[in-house]
Amino acid sequence: MADSKVMKLRRTLHQSGVVEMIEAQFAGLPGPPGYPVRLVLLGLVCASYERTSGNLDDAFEIMTFGTSERLRAHLAIPTCDIEDQDAVNALYNRFHRAWTRMNRLLDAAPHQRRSRLPRAAGRKVAAQWNGEHGQPALRRLEELANRLVTAPARIAFAKGLMRHWRGDTAIDTTCVPTWARPHTRKRSALEASANWHYKGGGDREFGYSATLAIAAHADPDRAGRYPQLILGMVLHTPEKDMGRHAHYVSAVLAQITELRGFTAADRAYTKLLPENFHRPMRALGYMPVLDFTGPQVTSARAEGHHQGAITKVGRLFCPLTPRRLLDLYSQIRSAKNERERIPLRERLQEIEAYALTRKDTLDDRGTERFACPITKLNCPWAKEREGRGAPPKREPVPVVINLDAHRERTAHPASRPTVEPPTLPLAERPKCCRQSSVTVQAHVMPRTRQELPWQTPSWALAYQTLRAHIEGGNGRLKSVDSALHARERRQPRGRVAQTLLSAITVMVHNIKELEQYLAASKQSAITGLDLEPNDVLLPYPTISLTVPPRPQVLSRSP
Repeated sequence: MADSKVMKLRRTLHQSGVVEMIEAQFAGLPGPPGYPVRLVLLGLVCASYERTSGNLDDAFEIMTFGTSERLRAHLAIPTCDIEDQDAVNALYNRFHRAWTRMNRLLDAAPHQRRSRLPRAAGRKVAAQWNGEHGQPALRRLEELANRLVTAPARIAFAKGLMRHWRGDTAIDTTCVPTWARPHTRKRSALEASANWHYKGGGDREFGYSATLAIAAHADPDRAGRYPQLILGMVLHTPEKDMGRHAHYVSAVLAQITELRGFTAADRAYTKLLPENFHRPMRALGYMPVLDFTGPQVTSARAEGHHQGAITKVGRLFCPLTPRRLLDLYSQIRSAKNERERIPLRERLQEIEAYALTRKDTLDDRGTERFACPITKLNCPWAKEREGRGAPPKREPVPVVINLDAHRERTAHPASRPTVEPPTLPLAERPKCCRQSSVTVQAHVMPRTRQELPWQTPSWALAYQTLRAHIEGGNGRLKSVDSALHARERRQPRGRVAQTLLSAITVMVHNIKELEQYLAASKQSAITGLDLEPNDVLLPYPTISLTVPPRPQVLSRSP
């Protein structure tokens, strides 16, 4: 490898802070220092960059024989005669022991991995990782992985390469297969905390799941104006604490930048408990853009009432909304493809006149105020309610209007739908009809409420664009340039080894993404990431899942 590339990777690795954290744990151990762990990590980063490999033999070959003599002297890399096989084996054993000792220091459940444990013993190891006992080690490992992944992103922020990014993100969980056979009834896998990852099409693969957050945009016109970096990663057991991991990567990002935008996730996140995903994400200031499952739209429990208003797909509608319009949501959910949904979305625009209008944003208790849609409907009940108060100052309705003026045309009463309520006394009418506005608490529709109404043109544009970004990011991570899916290029066993090697793969992917962006911007890919004296590298935030809440901003359309 060229010296300039190795030094660039070394600077990025040290700016992550991972080397200092691991060397601090090595400092208190008895015995000789052994092979420097900083060179082990640097070798793995260089192997991932040069050979798309996370195997120790490739990292050892690059560090010992794949660098110049001048660089080996500068970095104090141990060397040996390549023709002396005994010396090569001895030096590789030192390299391997340093890697093994680092894994044992970070492992929450150390055990031998040369043979498969009994199934009961393997379940105990997995419980140590996913239970309360392994939480300190798990939090430390998550921090190391995120430090590696976010190091190029923090450099990009310091260099001003993300200045055109608006704060939109996309979150998804992808499979990271392992070099191990799956569990059987009697024997556990060598990766005791791994399990089956089920994909969207019904296929499954044995390994771990990686929760990723990628920089994205809800406006297609912003494409190519910033590098699409992976902004966070957590490796975990499939289908374990998905909401907590998504909140973790978002909480770390929330302390790196003040930008908040839309956050898109697939239907697996919509089904999570509100206290695990929806409410923590909104507390950070992000605006979820979510799709709904079939039962959340078509089942009998998908529709209810609150303060007299109809609750459906996260919205409040007038009690007199026609049934044919409410049934459009079920038809859209049952549509097989986008070709069938487009005409249904056009018909769905009629229901906007019946939707209650949000009057006030979230307060400190998480409640909102919604007003009666009297400005969009002709309703006798609403006119009677207004007549009981002070007479409003209104101009006479114009007889002649300019049909080319959209605002003048839509404001005329003749253009509004007219509802015919039944004859009921005031006391028997719904509360939202007796009052001009109602209060909606935070516990009402916590999974389905979102800034952009479901299946509106603005929602469809934002959701499809953001989901395309995360799927494209997953595809690039699993391409031949990164090969996150190639289990044979990541053979070391164990939760610690798989987490660190996957994080190094994602970090190198971010570095290559920055190099491509700099090359397209006519800048040097080698020196373009060097920090200038006036560049401020943001420190990695402390591990904390509690971030001071930001005041809720008004909705913005892409």
